Amino acid sequence: MSDSSVRQRIGILGGTFDPIHVGHLLLAEMAREALRLDEVRFIPAATAPHKLDKRSAEGKQRLELVRLAIGGNPYFTADDRELRRSGISYTVDTLTEMQAELPNADLVFLMGGDSLAELHTWRAPARICELAFVAVLARGGLPPPDLQLLKDYLPDEQHAELASHLVPMPQMDISSSDIRARISAGRSVRYQLHPAVAAAIEAQVLYRA
Repeated sequence: MSDSSVRQRIGILGGTFDPIHVGHLLLAEMAREALRLDEVRFIPAATAPHKLDKRSAEGKQRLELVRLAIGGNPYFTADDRELRRSGISYTVDTLTEMQAELPNADLVFLMGGDSLAELHTWRAPARICELAFVAVLARGGLPPPDLQLLKDYLPDEQHAELASHLVPMPQMDISSSDIRARISAGRSVRYQLHPAVAAAIEAQVLYRA
């Protein structure tokens, strides 16, 4: 029986997941271990503010693919709050909701190094850093993210431990956009997708030209 007085550490991984692939799963699992997370929540965006011009599968389809991909991992859960909220998905709104719902949990927002470079364009970046510990996932094979871009928004007490916000990751050349293109062209995506996800995409004829 768990001790309710112990604060849970909940990782938050947002994205379009269009579709979710094995790279997402590996990054989440490695972040869970490195950051000692009790749970990682995958939160598909309804409409991502930086991807308004991208063709996307329906939200309910992307959520189903996420659930299929994480099935069997007791540390992973799917959270549909942004799809239920609809409209443009802003991280600060999601974190505000979660803090109100989970006042005894420590939220850890998992951010890619590419997203860090665009943080200044996000809504209320300083508030995001107040609501959650921001962990920057640094993929191998790419230039290291500039944590100074994060420092400007961090509470003063976190400045001394700036390096703790960087989480090294392996090099992975897998992307949802490439997977969509390969499916559209009739090319193989084997080993890039969880088998259940690949089967669902084929059954629903997603991403075809």
